[in-house]
Amino acid sequence: MASPAYNGSCLCGSVSFTVVSEPSAVLACYCVHCSKGAGGLGQVIAKMAESDVNIINGHDKIARCVLNDTSSGAPKEKFFCSSCGSTLWTVPAGVKGKFLMVRATLLDNWYVHFLLSRRLPKFTR
Repeated sequence: MASPAYNGSCLCGSVSFTVVSEPSAVLACYCVHCSKGAGGLGQVIAKMAESDVNIINGHDKIARCVLNDTSSGAPKEKFFCSSCGSTLWTVPAGVKGKFLMVRATLLDNWYVHFLLSRRLPKFTR
């Protein structure tokens, strides 16, 4: 059976990407950064192997912000679209080079793939 492919994009469509594997975890994060970034309670995150996330359009539109005020004390990088501000993924220091914490809501039909097919664990800090 071929690996699944998920298509995703930011709000304005300037950045688009595909993911060619299943996430190793799907969770809801309610930390301050995710709550502020979402403008709500938190964000649904899919932990994806970095090598399985392929940027199709908008390499030049991806901006980076480093946050140092984390509960672990280690910095994390947030990558976002410089046109619309949508957070694309986060890279905590402990998984740099291995995983991207992709905003699942940017993936087409994310709720079918992740919410309807499994119970979503809660992650809080």
